[in-house]
Amino acid sequence: MSFILLRVLVLALCTGLGVLSAEAQSTWRTDSLMTTWPVQQMMQELGTSPGRGVVRAVDTKDLYAKLTMEAPGIPAFADDEVITCTDLYGQPQREQFRALLGMSIVHFPLIEKALAENGLPADLKYLPMALSAMNPEAGSHDGGAGLWMLTYPIALRYGLAVTADIDERHDPAKSTAVAMRYLKDLYARYKDPSLAIMAFACGPANVQRAQQRAGGATDIRSLYPHFTEGAEEVFPLLMAFIHLTANAAALGIEPMDLKTTEPIDTMRMDRELQLPILARVLQLPEARLRWLNPTLCGLRVPAHHPLMVPAGMGPRYAQHADSLERLATQASLDQVVNTNLNTDQRVPITVKKTIRYRVRSGDNLGAIATRHHVTITQLKAWNGLRSDRINAGQTLVIHTKKREWVKPTPEPEPQLPEDEGPTNSTGPGTIPTNTSRAQAATGVPLTSYTVQSGDSLYRIAQRFPGITVKRIMEVNGITSSIHPGQHLTIPLP
Repeated sequence: MSFILLRVLVLALCTGLGVLSAEAQSTWRTDSLMTTWPVQQMMQELGTSPGRGVVRAVDTKDLYAKLTMEAPGIPAFADDEVITCTDLYGQPQREQFRALLGMSIVHFPLIEKALAENGLPADLKYLPMALSAMNPEAGSHDGGAGLWMLTYPIALRYGLAVTADIDERHDPAKSTAVAMRYLKDLYARYKDPSLAIMAFACGPANVQRAQQRAGGATDIRSLYPHFTEGAEEVFPLLMAFIHLTANAAALGIEPMDLKTTEPIDTMRMDRELQLPILARVLQLPEARLRWLNPTLCGLRVPAHHPLMVPAGMGPRYAQHADSLERLATQASLDQVVNTNLNTDQRVPITVKKTIRYRVRSGDNLGAIATRHHVTITQLKAWNGLRSDRINAGQTLVIHTKKREWVKPTPEPEPQLPEDEGPTNSTGPGTIPTNTSRAQAATGVPLTSYTVQSGDSLYRIAQRFPGITVKRIMEVNGITSSIHPGQHLTIPLP
């Protein structure tokens, strides 16, 4: 008993001092899950005291032997990273794991049926837990998306539609069907379950590089530390989630009872619309509309695209059709004004503000993070929080960033040779030349880049030394989701 208490004390101390790298590096998946509509609704119902059940310390003694019995279809291992992840989600991140368990209950039946039909190991159902936290809306910095974190090339190879407006990787049924085909191909190619699973999760090229660095090893434990940043987190998380799922009842961890479905109507619009405007007219939270329409990956709803709305919304739409048309027209005009910098002479700048937010009854970190466009991890770091629990009346410090369009200062633009500075030489596409005005306004040297097929923000950042994925996202006011043909502004160091 004293050994378990000592481990709990050490874990709490390390978390408070910021030593536990796993919490900083591994929670973005579950952070994203906590911002989804069903989880937000459940957290509001639970109020300021979300935890239920008796919290018991996780006993990781003989963890390897336990994992081999809990998921025999997946090659098991148990090292320090697995123990760290198990402790993390068994105690300080317990609410996030409850949400993950709740979402797994929703998607497991679909996945289990697909695995059985394709003759694949049933235990592979746990893989999306580590890849995306079972979140259909998830997206990663390296270009993966959906439950199975399928990449853009894999999606196209197996017939999924991925455009500027529609991304079928976020459709649970369609992405699961593709995941089964891809897994079968990898099992046939590698003849080794460890390599097939690693190739699915991290890409065959990543596995090949890791094997070269590990002297030809084939087991998960030897290879995963040699993967690229982010990919190496998948397998410790997978082992931890398998063990915690198998022992959730004994640990007093109850899955959240998430309401992921509701009666719906299908609507088709004669013209393209903006999803935020539609949500405003229908008097619905935008997060609710996005959950009902997971394949919509941007702000636009293409003309004639089937749109799922809560049942009974048809009359409300008809009642406000004129308002919707007027707002849509105004939004189109605003977009022209904001994007035509040569005409309006306006440039985007990022305005940083620090606010103090007083927690209200029914608030939770997920809802607050979504409202202010930050992450749960950031909120906890800024306020020294060790758990997801907050109390009404508590004050939180929030650092926000907002893009605003302003007129540049009337300074002469520097005249540079046409061939000076980085150019988009990796593929076809036209590079916009209006970044000089943004440079004049911000004082930061800028260039432009046109996203190519197969690009990810990580790969783009590598082309510009000194530039990070986070910096590109901040300057462009975007998430990690990008699409071919999209124009990005790149700040130069």
